[in-house]
Amino acid sequence: MNVKALVRTVNHTLKSHNLFPENSRILVACSGGPDSMALLHLLKDIAIHRHTTYEIGVAIVDHCIRPESKEEVLWLQHQVEALGLPFYSATFDVPRLSKEQKMSEETMGRQVRYQWLTEVAKSENYDYIAVAHHKDDQAESILAHIIRGSGLNGLAGMSVVSSEYATPVIRPLLEVTKETLLAYLEVKRISYCVDRTNEDVRYQRNRIRHRIIPELEAINPNVVDAIARLGNSVHEDVLVMSDLTEQAFEKLVTVGADGVSLSRRALRQESLAIQRRLWQRLVSAVDSDIMLTSAHQEQLLDIVNTGEEKTFTIKSIKVTAQCDTIKVYCEH
Repeated sequence: MNVKALVRTVNHTLKSHNLFPENSRILVACSGGPDSMALLHLLKDIAIHRHTTYEIGVAIVDHCIRPESKEEVLWLQHQVEALGLPFYSATFDVPRLSKEQKMSEETMGRQVRYQWLTEVAKSENYDYIAVAHHKDDQAESILAHIIRGSGLNGLAGMSVVSSEYATPVIRPLLEVTKETLLAYLEVKRISYCVDRTNEDVRYQRNRIRHRIIPELEAINPNVVDAIARLGNSVHEDVLVMSDLTEQAFEKLVTVGADGVSLSRRALRQESLAIQRRLWQRLVSAVDSDIMLTSAHQEQLLDIVNTGEEKTFTIKSIKVTAQCDTIKVYCEH
């Protein structure tokens, strides 16, 4: 295991996105598991490599899914205190919340975790939240999106920088495999907790990890690298499509006080790929929380292709087409 090569790989990921300049305040989301413990120590190694200092804090959420989770929080607290770093913890009864909200435990856990991490980052003045998703996670995520029938955005996988929260969420390890992280922990003699639910194939992500990926590796031993490359390639394409969509929006769309409007005939001249993205852009301009499903998209594309009067409602959004004018506005 070449620790220096690993540090250079992670440092390259960060430098290519202009991340973690000198004296950055970084909140590390840490479960005590191998991935996040490796991230925590790698950030300290990168600070040394760059001859700089970071102010690192460590945050953990107890989701109350496993009986041993409370002990793991205490274990991590002792580890973090020994490193002389600030420690933050929170407890959420995710099984109860998921039943109340009629969500999966995975979705509910992610929602409360990121909301709380964002609150801590804001109140404690952290510049970034760092999470430990690695290359294997990226491959699993892309496969999960393929199974769900995702579009290009899903095939792009996770990005190094996610700006959907008030504090940027950073994934420094996306170019590093799980195997490399485990080797790093062994060389550095860093201890970690093991989450037994990661072996439970009733969860879709675990089934992909323990059953589908090994089958694909029998065909191509480097399949994780191949899928991650696909994600990187698609991400570049998505950036281009986003630029073209923005250009189309500026060219075709009139923004008013009560919504947006455009010509049905002009929209028809755009490619199908741009039309689909433009519909999402139009809806987001009125209500940023609404994401269009493929069923919504088909109905909206039908509005473009017919000359008939049409009215379509998606939650708080109303779409009307009369003669050549399409309007998208918020229904009060």
